[in-house]
Amino acid sequence: MSKPLLPVVLISGFLGAGKTTFLRHLLRGAKKRGLKAGVVINEWGEVGVDGAVLKASGARLIGELSGGCACCSSQDEMIWTMLEWGQKPRDERPDFVALELSGLADPLVALDGLTVAALLPMVRVATMVSLIEAALVPELKSRSDKTSALWTRQIALADQVIVSKSDLFLRGESVDLGKAGLERTLREVNRSGAIVFAHNGAIDLTPVWNRLESEAALEGVNAGEAAHEQTQTLVLPLSKPLVRERLAQAFASMPADVWRAKGFVRLEGEEGLFLVQYVGIGKKQFVLEAFEARYLNAPLRPELVFIGPYLEKDALWQALTGEKSLL
Repeated sequence: MSKPLLPVVLISGFLGAGKTTFLRHLLRGAKKRGLKAGVVINEWGEVGVDGAVLKASGARLIGELSGGCACCSSQDEMIWTMLEWGQKPRDERPDFVALELSGLADPLVALDGLTVAALLPMVRVATMVSLIEAALVPELKSRSDKTSALWTRQIALADQVIVSKSDLFLRGESVDLGKAGLERTLREVNRSGAIVFAHNGAIDLTPVWNRLESEAALEGVNAGEAAHEQTQTLVLPLSKPLVRERLAQAFASMPADVWRAKGFVRLEGEEGLFLVQYVGIGKKQFVLEAFEARYLNAPLRPELVFIGPYLEKDALWQALTGEKSLL
């Protein structure tokens, strides 16, 4: 029987949203459940304050990515850390890894790093948690700058959204009505994730434990065929050349549940490999460009990797190739 994939809890949220507080709750809960948790901290700046706080709490810190964020200068370091722990024997590795992103990190790009080809056989993103201060939720509608765009991305990708400091923000008004208003705003960004209101620092971790405990059901199942409540990764091998116009049309009409796609393809009537990059969150971005592979040590395989919550393999295959089924 193959070794089960190492589950990752990906934690995002803007500066001061309470990510480290959440992580400390998670670690205490794991200890009570008899689970070994590994922690990877991604902080902005050279001084690892959060890492020091967690170490003082007895956390098992297996990686500190300082001086940047997991979506840029520290992404390679994150990948190497996960490779190191993902390939260890089961009795030497943690039961799960909690990866706390910096407040300025884009979780989609961090997710991109966790789904490189080398990691796919070793790790899986079990759950994506995003925290946002209650006072900032109304600003999702009123602001249109880069900061609010980052908040929106962090919330949109999460399967659990935690609204922190809600007891402070809702003080003096009807709590139930206030929560309902915040939830309506969040639902405009994330239609299906669990929304949890932290009250006096208490957080319901049930959705996280449910995701982690689903590991047994996923053993032996291709990540792209996992249950829909999981973040899925689907790899489509593409040995035949594709038609350029069909490829462009496929990505122009890509469903919203495809967050990210990347890989290499061959095109009919054209020489060499072409790099495909696609982002489906927010304004769609599709890039198709010739790729020079002469400096690589090993040949690249034509294939595309798709990331999202609901991936329909046959529908994607038909859109790309015109054929009804991969089989």
